Amino acid sequence: MAKPTVISANGTTQKPGIFSLLKPYSGIVTLMIIMSLLGSGINMLIPKIIAGGIDSFSAGHFDRELIIYRFTAAAAAIFIFTFLQNIIQTYASERVAKDLRTQLSGKISRQSYAYVLKSNPSKLLTNLTSDIDSVKMFVSMAFVTIISSVFVIAGTSVLLILINWKLALAVISIVPVIGGAFFIVLRKVRVLFKRSRETIDSLNKIINESIMGSALIRVLNSQQPENMRFLEANLISRNLGLSILRMFATLIPVIMFVSNLAVVTILALGGHFVVSGTMSLGNFAAFNSYLLLLIFPILMIGFMSNIIAQASASYSRINDVLDSPVAEEPGTISSNIRGDVSLKDVSLYYGDKPVLKNISFSVKAGSKTAIIGPTAAGKSQLLYLLTNLITPDFRHTFSNFRLRTSVFRL
Repeated sequence: MAKPTVISANGTTQKPGIFSLLKPYSGIVTLMIIMSLLGSGINMLIPKIIAGGIDSFSAGHFDRELIIYRFTAAAAAIFIFTFLQNIIQTYASERVAKDLRTQLSGKISRQSYAYVLKSNPSKLLTNLTSDIDSVKMFVSMAFVTIISSVFVIAGTSVLLILINWKLALAVISIVPVIGGAFFIVLRKVRVLFKRSRETIDSLNKIINESIMGSALIRVLNSQQPENMRFLEANLISRNLGLSILRMFATLIPVIMFVSNLAVVTILALGGHFVVSGTMSLGNFAAFNSYLLLLIFPILMIGFMSNIIAQASASYSRINDVLDSPVAEEPGTISSNIRGDVSLKDVSLYYGDKPVLKNISFSVKAGSKTAIIGPTAAGKSQLLYLLTNLITPDFRHTFSNFRLRTSVFRL
């Protein structure tokens, strides 16, 4: 799956957006949109069927069989289109997730060990799990839901205006109010989400380091500090989650209040039109049904916007890995290799504690040298240096490794 390259007006290269992810899958996406629009369009006809049934009953020529036939046909069509849409969405999301995981794993497998350490293995794990899941949720839910919701809002507004434009304008006026409330809340939630994603990276990093460095932690008697690191990161994650919940807890009452105002408007103003004879009882009932069809898509757009924000942040993190250059190892020999190894004043630190400190030694070619020492003495780190898994100028910023060297020769 090739990624598009975006060039800005000033000639700089920009990262592709989340929607550009769907370009290689245009056929499946188009089919999803068609199924969604067909199902939503038929769903908007149900209030008209109800209005026709009420008006025909009031006029004394109610056709029960015709109403049952229309309801059955509409319900069957909605079921078929919704069922097919869900199948296509699931297939598309799993296919996108599979392709992204394949690209990520392939890119990581071609990188050096030093790159993996610098990128933080816990972050790469989050890229392959939580970030991919966010993108998958965008494909399976958000994209089509946004399009169908806009279609339903526009179609419902037109139908309301055709029934009674005066009452329609009063009801449609709630749309900007609910949209503004969503905009204010989601703008703050997006910031909290980005921080929560970084917190997940921190938790994965702490867990990974605690498992991989369990022997070193026991030798240094650092169980309590490691436990406190995890508790602090976990507390931050909990507080961010509660902050997001508080935002939505404030939003829902506002939406319900505005929606109830619209219901009161329909009852008061619409009742007046019915009494005065300018609106039929069936159209009055249809107005109440269309109000639900108008509010629900607005809610869905708000919640899906949050999913899109999450997916955009996750896709940007994934692209950081996919766009990272792979260090080339040409393997050319500029001089004869004798096989001698020489180190002078090589130091490696974990935080403020030295793992290797001012190590200097020479090994002649063909000789046999044993490196011995207790657990956590730095034998593995020295082996990483000798095998070039960690270069002499390596800086492990995420795990607080510091490597200082004056001479390193092979």
